[in-house]
Amino acid sequence: MLADLSGRIAMVTGGGQGLGLGIVERMAEQGADIVIADINDHNASDAKDLVAKIGRNAYSVHMDVTDKSSIKDAVEGALSRVDKIDILVNNAGVAGAKGSTGTSFRDIDWEFTWKVNVKGLADVTEAILPVMRERKYGKIINISSVAAKAAKYITAYYATSKMSVIAYTQALAREFASENINVNAIAPGRIWTAFHQDWMDEREKKGDGLVKGKDKYDVFMSQLKEVIPMGRPQTPSDIGALAAFLASEDASNITGQTIQCDGGQVMS
Repeated sequence: MLADLSGRIAMVTGGGQGLGLGIVERMAEQGADIVIADINDHNASDAKDLVAKIGRNAYSVHMDVTDKSSIKDAVEGALSRVDKIDILVNNAGVAGAKGSTGTSFRDIDWEFTWKVNVKGLADVTEAILPVMRERKYGKIINISSVAAKAAKYITAYYATSKMSVIAYTQALAREFASENINVNAIAPGRIWTAFHQDWMDEREKKGDGLVKGKDKYDVFMSQLKEVIPMGRPQTPSDIGALAAFLASEDASNITGQTIQCDGGQVMS
């Protein structure tokens, strides 16, 4: 089986819904046990039930990636139930602070997006690294975005945060390669999840003529077809499959890379 994760334990931040849930599901299908770290306890509980139906062990921990004490408690809570964490998927992310429409440059959007997408990702990673370094084994997968290289329809602060994820991935990969820790990033393309829907809802509330009074999925697809050669959206399961591969021994010689799963939107 390609991407065999049997015997591995993965922690997925923001694993309770959307893209994170797709990653949780695919990794469980490939044989991993999962620690679901999420700020929404209800979503994390539902994800745990899904993993159980697949036949794998699942654990949920409350984690706010903007709060170092919450991260510490979540990691300690996970390690009280599992003896290792082989795989970390840094998926938790935002497109701005509450009320963001992507058409303004509020300080709060820059600050909150950076705090979650970059500093929060780094804080979670640095809380898990000692566990991996002790065992001389680890797979870290950071979720960036196609926006890092093709920011059309995307805010400057979001694109900047996701490019920073790529830089952090490369620096970490070089620093810990000698300790058998692989660090890679995935840059998803256009995915129709609650993340994207909420962003469009805010734009409509602010009177954005592009979405006001229109079917938001139709707007999403119209924009998508302008920039994606394959003409179809990506799915959480697509990203989950790539994450499972990067977490497996089939990808043992891949590190410091950002792999786009975007239907051809960016070709480089």
